[in-house]
Amino acid sequence: MPKGKSVRNARLFAACAFLVLFAAAYCAPKSGLLSWLLPTQVSSFGIGAAVIILITFFFGRIFCSFLCPLGTIQELIWRASRRFGMRSAYIKPLGIRYIIPAIVGVGVVMSLPPLITLLDPLSNFGRGMSALIHFFEGTRVTALVLPLALILAASVKGRLFCGCCPVGITLGVLSRFAPFKIGLDSSSASNTQCVSCGICGRSCPANCVSSSEKLVDNERCVLCFSCAASCPKGSISYGRGGRAKASGRREFLKKGALCTYGAGGAVIYLAGRGGTLFGLWGNSAVSGGRFPILPPGAGNFSRYIQRCIGCQACAAVCPVKIIKPLPGRVLPLLSYDDAYCQFSCVECGKVCPAGAIRELDVQTKRRTRTALSDLKIELCVVVTKGTSCGACAESCPTRAVYMKEQGGGLPTIPVFDERYCIGCGACLVVCPAEPKAFAITPVSEQSLTEGIRPTEGGGEIAPLEEFPF
Repeated sequence: MPKGKSVRNARLFAACAFLVLFAAAYCAPKSGLLSWLLPTQVSSFGIGAAVIILITFFFGRIFCSFLCPLGTIQELIWRASRRFGMRSAYIKPLGIRYIIPAIVGVGVVMSLPPLITLLDPLSNFGRGMSALIHFFEGTRVTALVLPLALILAASVKGRLFCGCCPVGITLGVLSRFAPFKIGLDSSSASNTQCVSCGICGRSCPANCVSSSEKLVDNERCVLCFSCAASCPKGSISYGRGGRAKASGRREFLKKGALCTYGAGGAVIYLAGRGGTLFGLWGNSAVSGGRFPILPPGAGNFSRYIQRCIGCQACAAVCPVKIIKPLPGRVLPLLSYDDAYCQFSCVECGKVCPAGAIRELDVQTKRRTRTALSDLKIELCVVVTKGTSCGACAESCPTRAVYMKEQGGGLPTIPVFDERYCIGCGACLVVCPAEPKAFAITPVSEQSLTEGIRPTEGGGEIAPLEEFPF
């Protein structure tokens, strides 16, 4: 097998293997794979992202080559569509695309989540996986609309989204400095001189090779090596040199400035100062003057929307599936429709790649108030039906709800002490009354409570972790 084909196949195998691991991590979150894989994404803004950027300076868009699961999905769809006659061709890039990182930078600075999450590759992959999982669970999944649009585009034009991806565009500008790149041999004295047959352009999923102009647009090249594998003359190789798409100094400075602005937005994002510059979102309520219920460790709404990229990793690892993107929203929020937040669970904070959910230790998590319960005693079955219950007291892990004697032969009645309430939703979920005797009220700022309510003897009651029945 020619060397070019071997490299292409090895790269494609690595990309597929990484994609399978990523998909498995979302489908089987208990495996712990997400904690290992998320740092490999540029959107994680961690040490892994810094290493990827450094590698890009020397070797080009290695991240786009096999580490980006969304890119691999597009390429696989495109390769499958080629069997039905679809062919690629060189697409002249639009200079306006360099404004995309700047737009995302504006979204970061002004805390406008749609400008960030709709174009981020990790966010799109995570939302697609989450929507697919919920689809099989029978849940309404409007989040599948964008992934399906990407699939349709990929079947016709290959890795089209990669040309609009802010991560890819920024890495593409950085790759101009790379000494190693894909290049065409245009020397008339060479036995491997390009004859402009066009095969390389038709085999490029990024539509960035032009045999007629004898150039490779290395800013858009994702190092798939398909062009090198398909060239009948062996005119294409990866190494030092190679003719890149030329651009003037002024154009290059514009590209760098726009991408730098996007990177500057990421720095503000990390520093946690986004949203305070213009106050368009700030700590304002989502709707109806109410805050949403955020995952434990999120802090407050302003901080959360500044950092969350909507990758749905927290939703994937939640053991009781109460973290989910609610209808019409991208950011994952808490929903107590079917279950409550487990008292000792800290999984969501462990996997969050952007720091939107702080990693809490178990003891801190047990004291973190994410919401506040409200007991409407007039709706309790003890009052309305005169029957004994106590489900709320049995399920409350901090004993913020406890039963009190009424005397006169009447059943014990629940009493609520908000000092110990962490808003986990257990009382609401187990309450048998219709309508519920408990309501969960969101809080504007997560805070620490006094812990578990002590017994009359002075000790603490051992908390329950699961439903008592």
